[in-house]
Amino acid sequence: MKRFTRFSRLTSMAVLLGLIVAALTAFAACGGDDDDDDNDGDTTEATPMAKAGDLKIYDGWARTTTNAVSAAYFTVKNSGLEDTLVKATTNITTTVQLHEVITEGASSKMQEKAGGFPVPANGELTLKPGGYHVMLMDLKGELKEGDTVELELEFAKAGKVKLTLPVKPGPGMAGMGMGMNESMTPGAGMHGMATPAPTAMK
Repeated sequence: MKRFTRFSRLTSMAVLLGLIVAALTAFAACGGDDDDDDNDGDTTEATPMAKAGDLKIYDGWARTTTNAVSAAYFTVKNSGLEDTLVKATTNITTTVQLHEVITEGASSKMQEKAGGFPVPANGELTLKPGGYHVMLMDLKGELKEGDTVELELEFAKAGKVKLTLPVKPGPGMAGMGMGMNESMTPGAGMHGMATPAPTAMK
């Protein structure tokens, strides 16, 4: 009888320990799943539209036009050494420049960026309205929403890479090309910068 009682107690303890271990294992597994989900969310990376060496290019687009001027924008992410975007070309014009926007007091002006756009080591270069942009001038035709623009970029180290950019409207379209600061290139109002309001025609 004593042996049976002792055996029953040992069996109960074993079952209890088994339940505790199972519960801890399940808890750890759930915690691991949560961590994995978080990591997956943190490490998910969008598919680049183009690659060149250590460079990946994202979110490219070009502006719709109401005159013979447009601009292209994109982001370059670099996982290697410093590089430089030195040139851009397209089949819709032979007049392409790498521009920056300079703000002086209440006015802004565009100018060609000497030496091109730097791409920091293990960093990124962002082209956006009101900042760095690829200026497309003397266009052969109008760019409408839904069109695409073929753009070739040349980097000092990574070499050349081709992009196909969707055309879409951007900020600052009203009064585009009118009433601009005299120091701006024609069409500068399309870059999303603050420009003087156009003078009403009499």
